[in-house]
Amino acid sequence: MRDIPNYLDDPQQVLFWEFDEFILLAIMFGLGIILNYLGTLLIAGLVGIKFYRRIKDRQANGFLPHLLYWYGGLGSSENYPTSKPLSFIRRFF
Repeated sequence: MRDIPNYLDDPQQVLFWEFDEFILLAIMFGLGIILNYLGTLLIAGLVGIKFYRRIKDRQANGFLPHLLYWYGGLGSSENYPTSKPLSFIRRFF
């Protein structure tokens, strides 16, 4: 369980979870209603939040959006191999 936020720049919370953790639970809840497996997917969502929180606490802030951008190809309309610059190139001009 997370503490009550003390500062204005602390992450937003919904009940006991931070907002991004709550979104994961809400997605699993919605899928559970649609697929008629509500109990199973709610438990999967809670377990997923546990693993998500563990990954998020070990890494720096913004690690997961960076990972989604870098390996998921988000943020570009091109295909996977050409959408990202090579990591060893430091100057582009």
